[in-house]
Amino acid sequence: MNFTNLSAMQIFEGKFWKGKIGLTTFLLLTFFTSFAQKTIQGSIKDINGVPLSGVTISEKNTPGGVLSDFDGKYEITVKKSDSKLVFSYLGFLTQEIDIANRSQINIVLKESNEQLNEVVVVGYGTQKKSRVTTAIASVKEKDFIKGNIKDASDLIKGKVAGLTISNGSGDPGSGPNITLRGISTLQGSAAPLVLINGVPGSIDTVAPNEIASIDVLKDASAAAIYGTRGANGVILITTKTVNKETAPTITYSTFATINNFYNKADFLDATQQRNFRAQGLRIAYDDGGADTNWLDEISGSGFAQNHNLALKGGSAKTNYIVNLNYVNETGVFNNTFNKEYRFSFDVNHTMLKDKLKINLSLLNGTRNMGLDEERAAYAYRQAMIRNPSAPVYSPDGTYEGDYPTQKKFQYYNPVAIMNETKQDRNETWQRFTANLTLDLLPGWDVGAQFSKNKNTGFNGYYETKKHYSNTINSRNGVASRDTGTSDNDLVEITSKYHKILDKHEFTVLGGYSYQYNVNQGFSASNSDFPTDAFTYNNLNTGNALTDGLARMDSYKNDNTLIGFFGRVNYNFNSKYDLLVSIRREGSSKFGENYQWGNFPAVSAGWSINKESFLENVTAINTLKLRAGYGETGVIPNDSYMSLTLYNYEGYFYNDGKWVRGLQPASNPNPDLRWEKTAEVNLGLDFGFFNNRISGSVDVYSKKTSDMLWRYSVPKPPNVYDWTIANVGKMENKGIEILLNTIPVKTNNFTWSSSMTFSHNKNELTSLSNDLYKIEGDYINRGNTGDPISFDTHRLEVGQSLGNFWGLKSVDITNDGKWIVELPDGTRKTLDPSMYNDTNKQYLGNGIPQYYAGWTNTFSYKKFDLSVVLTGAFDFQILNSQRMFYANSKTDYNMLASSFDKVYDKAVLNYDPTYVSYYIEQGDYVKVDNVTLSYNFDVEPFKFLNAMRLYVSGNNLATFTKYKGLDPEIKREDPTSQGMDNRDKYPSTTGITLGLNVTF
Repeated sequence: MNFTNLSAMQIFEGKFWKGKIGLTTFLLLTFFTSFAQKTIQGSIKDINGVPLSGVTISEKNTPGGVLSDFDGKYEITVKKSDSKLVFSYLGFLTQEIDIANRSQINIVLKESNEQLNEVVVVGYGTQKKSRVTTAIASVKEKDFIKGNIKDASDLIKGKVAGLTISNGSGDPGSGPNITLRGISTLQGSAAPLVLINGVPGSIDTVAPNEIASIDVLKDASAAAIYGTRGANGVILITTKTVNKETAPTITYSTFATINNFYNKADFLDATQQRNFRAQGLRIAYDDGGADTNWLDEISGSGFAQNHNLALKGGSAKTNYIVNLNYVNETGVFNNTFNKEYRFSFDVNHTMLKDKLKINLSLLNGTRNMGLDEERAAYAYRQAMIRNPSAPVYSPDGTYEGDYPTQKKFQYYNPVAIMNETKQDRNETWQRFTANLTLDLLPGWDVGAQFSKNKNTGFNGYYETKKHYSNTINSRNGVASRDTGTSDNDLVEITSKYHKILDKHEFTVLGGYSYQYNVNQGFSASNSDFPTDAFTYNNLNTGNALTDGLARMDSYKNDNTLIGFFGRVNYNFNSKYDLLVSIRREGSSKFGENYQWGNFPAVSAGWSINKESFLENVTAINTLKLRAGYGETGVIPNDSYMSLTLYNYEGYFYNDGKWVRGLQPASNPNPDLRWEKTAEVNLGLDFGFFNNRISGSVDVYSKKTSDMLWRYSVPKPPNVYDWTIANVGKMENKGIEILLNTIPVKTNNFTWSSSMTFSHNKNELTSLSNDLYKIEGDYINRGNTGDPISFDTHRLEVGQSLGNFWGLKSVDITNDGKWIVELPDGTRKTLDPSMYNDTNKQYLGNGIPQYYAGWTNTFSYKKFDLSVVLTGAFDFQILNSQRMFYANSKTDYNMLASSFDKVYDKAVLNYDPTYVSYYIEQGDYVKVDNVTLSYNFDVEPFKFLNAMRLYVSGNNLATFTKYKGLDPEIKREDPTSQGMDNRDKYPSTTGITLGLNVTF
């Protein structure tokens, strides 16, 4: 029969389905298909006969399933009578049971150590969770935060006790500030070491979609294997890979986010100014006749989009995964943006009868950014203080207010700053890694890792002749170009042997590490160009070159780090664990007297729940006591700090010629070395009621010695005014708590909760020794900025970092003058003669003493709701914006609160100054992320494996008494914490719509 000659109507009319055979067949098939389905009932218990609720029961290779009820009973309808039922439950072995012709299936689930056998990443390898004796936090992909995720830190914010992650900026190109267990350095880096698949790197270089797990080595007994780089902890990022046969799979993930300012400062608008002026109140400006919202003139809604495409597949011998990532985010400020492209490729191959395993990976990324945060933040300040009754442009078309002689100090048109500044910032990074693992003998393997990591940066900057700086200085443009390259070569060779002898289990690791870094760059600048068209691309046309005012500079430095390390893990009878490790490390950054250092560690664990007196207590799944000690270091930031350095400065006339001068730039210090931290950690891991309640508690004490600082020295005999030396000492003590619970688990609804809490107490214990001394054992740090210009913090032996130092205001006179309380308790009206250290005292501390995080996940059928709360407590913030502009005597636009009574007594009548009134309580609880998702039933779509749609909000609400924009502020300088600067890129809030599809 020729089917192609039949029309659709002929088929419909039955010319093909003669005698309605087709319809009858269809009905019979439907009937028998329905008849084939059958219902199975049963109950589920553990080996002690206790009913298990919340067990997942599903038909094998069939989507969906049911949960057992409180009495352990279940009922499920299956499609095939010859299939299998799969019973799975956290903490128990998964079982598969043939259905056969049964309608009743009762089973007993046996306990599994699967949760404890979960693998966590440690230094140079992995380890079963049940064998861990150190303080390690592990977060897997399923527990990552969803939504508008910029980098890896966003995935785990609030999920690791003791790990502090804050940004405090809405700049699309800004990075996080990360600390672990407090600050242990004054001049070195306070950030943890970040390793991506074992290779040092930046936390923002790898696409979040590519990450499989993030493990944090928190204590020194875990991090000592990394020697001079481990004092601030170690963050180990492991990307996704394929190590077995898998069908070709494509996963596409995308999200789009709309961002707006989270909060806006309440400065006077033109109408409010006119109303106050009509009341006879002082306003710093004349009425310009306009009504300008200066913030709106330089900002708008930001938009971000993220697209990620992953392909994976291969055989058991050779498999691969490819990841493509594209990010395009525009900031709320004009001309601020971040555009990124990332490509990664990972391939695994086994050969020689699976004895040799080869892994090759490649990562390539580029980032293009616009105006940097510093310049956008300065434009923000100008927008806030600008006269709202002034127009943007003068009648002649020039920017209003930008004339050769400014009437007000640091008062410029913010629209001109944004429009007349051109900046292009580009970064690229490439990382190639090869891993080879050879199984020499049963239990013994040798591994080698080779990596090449290269980063390049470019910054092109131009200010047109209409920019305020050039208008004031009568120049036709200023331009500069900066380039830099960093090359990192890493070679690491390891050998590991694992052996089980009856009740004894050993793992021995030994290795060698070689790391070589080269940094180099070039910069040049010029000004006064014939046209703005060249921007920064034709520097030689500027007149400053012929006037001798152009600048050119270049640099190159290198350093080498070599380490030998070893570790022994021992377990007896699955109850007692012991870890011993040591690393001997040498660096070219150290002085000649301290080229090498040793970093030992020891830790032990006792699985109490496996003792005879607890083995029959079914309510206890895990109870493990841990104790550890280790020594780690912080390596100096720069190369050649131990040597005498010279700079070419100025010129002098010699023998009829002008000769460039050569001046010392540093003193030699052959004793320069690493900052050393010795840490003791005690921990307890627990799990109860089939791990419905689980978590850990850790207490620690860290003592840092040989901290680096710049010390004034006499000249001569020294050739320079100061020397960098290892002198200072500091202590950090704290407690960390992790509590995971599953309060509710029924057939259709599950509520899981995870809480973290940490407390850290810091104390500076020494700043001087016999050779290098700090007068008075204190250092004043921080600064309010012009025109107030006071130090804000003091570092003092016996005190904590972050202490505010200044005049304590307690009242105000009837005519609006400050009344301050002196250290002896007396009170006086403030006058300029009192601005000295004799009258100052500690006013609070800018470092939170307590951090908390609370993540709640609710699952109902195919819906999931996640709510992430974060909080910081017991700290203060200096509100610089209020200090400068909540004052009726300011020469700029003011906050609307400027005429409010201070201390409910009088309106302030004193020039802006730094007193404790502006140091506010910073405690907050923040709704950091809320995500609602729906997992589609993809069974009708044969080409889909999974599909998830979600809507997410970030930085949605903050509960705080702080009067500034956001109590989560930037924290960059460890010596002046708690400053909320008036120049800032305010934080944002965003709504995200996302989709994940797997084909």
